[in-house]
Amino acid sequence: MEALRPSDPDRVGSYRLVGRLGTGGMGEVFLGYSAGGRPVAVKLIRPEYGTDSGFRRSFAREVEAARRVGGFFTAQVVDADPYGDRPWLVSAYVPGPSLHAAVAEHGALPTKALRVLTAGLAEGLIAIHNCALVHRDLKPGNVILAADGPRVIDFGIARALEATSQTATGVISGTPAFMSPEQARGDAEIGPASDVFALGSVLAFASTGAAPFGGGHPAAVLYRVVQEAPDLSLVDHELRGLVAACLAKAPGDRPSMTEILETFTGVDGGEDWLPQPITTMIGEAEIEDPGFDGAAPSEGGIGDIETPGTRKQRRGLSRLFPTRRRRAVDVPPPAVSPPHPIERGWNGLAWGATVAQFQARFPGAAQENGEWWVTGRGPESFCGIVMPTQYAFNDRGQLCLVAFYPDAKDRDRMPNAFLETLGAPDGSTTKWTKGKIVVELKVASVVASVTHLGFRPR
Repeated sequence: MEALRPSDPDRVGSYRLVGRLGTGGMGEVFLGYSAGGRPVAVKLIRPEYGTDSGFRRSFAREVEAARRVGGFFTAQVVDADPYGDRPWLVSAYVPGPSLHAAVAEHGALPTKALRVLTAGLAEGLIAIHNCALVHRDLKPGNVILAADGPRVIDFGIARALEATSQTATGVISGTPAFMSPEQARGDAEIGPASDVFALGSVLAFASTGAAPFGGGHPAAVLYRVVQEAPDLSLVDHELRGLVAACLAKAPGDRPSMTEILETFTGVDGGEDWLPQPITTMIGEAEIEDPGFDGAAPSEGGIGDIETPGTRKQRRGLSRLFPTRRRRAVDVPPPAVSPPHPIERGWNGLAWGATVAQFQARFPGAAQENGEWWVTGRGPESFCGIVMPTQYAFNDRGQLCLVAFYPDAKDRDRMPNAFLETLGAPDGSTTKWTKGKIVVELKVASVVASVTHLGFRPR
C-alpha cells in the first residue's frame, strides 16, 4: 500500500481515492471510498487504451457482463465508466494480500490452505463462466487471500485488450507464465478450459512458489507452455494429479471446473485456513468503514473523523493515511455501545446524502412514483422481514426519508420487530425519536418510515 503520488487523481467519478493498491499492465489500482462510505478498489485504465475505440467498446461489453457475476469467491464489480477520459472500473475492496505477495513473502501454502484455495477458486470461476465470461488472465496477482477464503479479481478485463490496436501489433493479452496453450498460440476461440489450465498453473505456484513452466523471456515461457511438460515434482502430493490434469495441452483433455469443485466439496476452511503470517497480512489490510456522524457529507469526502472506536481497525493503513481530525471539542466521546446504523443513515448511505451519491452507491437505482427512489436491488430485508423499500430526498436534494411497505402477513409483527431492533423503549411504541431521527410506524397505512428531521422536506 502506498500513499497517493502528486500526479495521482484524488477522485475518479464519485469515488474519493486515498492510496495506491498496485500497478498492472492495464492500469493503476487505488483504494477509494464510495459516496456511501464503503471501501472500494478503483482501477484506472492506462491512457493509451482509453484512446482506442475498439478497447472502449469491448471494455463496456465485458464490464456489463462482469457486473452480473456474483458468488462468494469473486470481488463484485460495482461501477465502471468505459467512456471516461480514462476508462475506470470499481470493485469491492477485499482486505488481504494477493496470492503472489503472500507466497513471495512467506513461501508455499500448506495442504489445508491449498485445498481451500482450490475449492474457492473453482467456485469463483464457475460463477464467472456462468455469466458467459472467461477470465483469460487468472494468475497469482489476480487472487486475493481473504480471511474467509480466496477471491478472484480482474475478470472481464483481459478480453478487452484483444480489441485494441496494440494487440494487433503483437502485444499478447494475459500473463505468459499462466497462459493456456491456446492463448499462447493466439487461437480465435478461448473457452472456460483455458481458465482450467490457468488454475492448474496458479495451484502449482501456490504449492511450490514457482510457475510450472519456469521463467525467463516471455517467448521462451510461451514455447514451454505449448510444447513441453510442466515441472510438478514439488507440487503437494494431494494436488499433483489434479494439477497435471488441468495442465493438459488439449482443452478437451482437461477436467471441467465443476468436476474440480466436486472433488473438493465439503472442504473445511474457517477463519484459520491460512498460516498465521498470512493472516497477519490480512489484518494489516483491513480498514474501517468510515461511516457517518449523522451530518450531511462534506465536500471534502467521507471518513474525515477518527474516534477511539475506529482507530484499532485502521491498523496498517493508519501509518500511511493519517486521518484529518476535527478539534477535540468537536469529537463526541465514545459511546458505551456503538450507535445503531439508523443514526448515521440507511443501507450505508448517510442522512443528507445527495441523489448523485445515492446513484453512485446503487448504480442500478431508479426513480419511481414521483420523487421516490429505489436501489434497483429489489426488496430489502430488515428484522427478518423482506419488503419493498423507497428513499426520498428533500427539496435540497438530501436524503431525508426511508419508507418500507410490509406485506399484510408481516404487519402484526412489524412494530415489535422494527422498534425492538432499533432500541425503542418498548415493543408497542409506534413513534420513536432519538435526536433528529424519528422512526414512525404507520402499519395500518401499510408503511413504516424513518425520517431525519434535520433533512426533512422544507
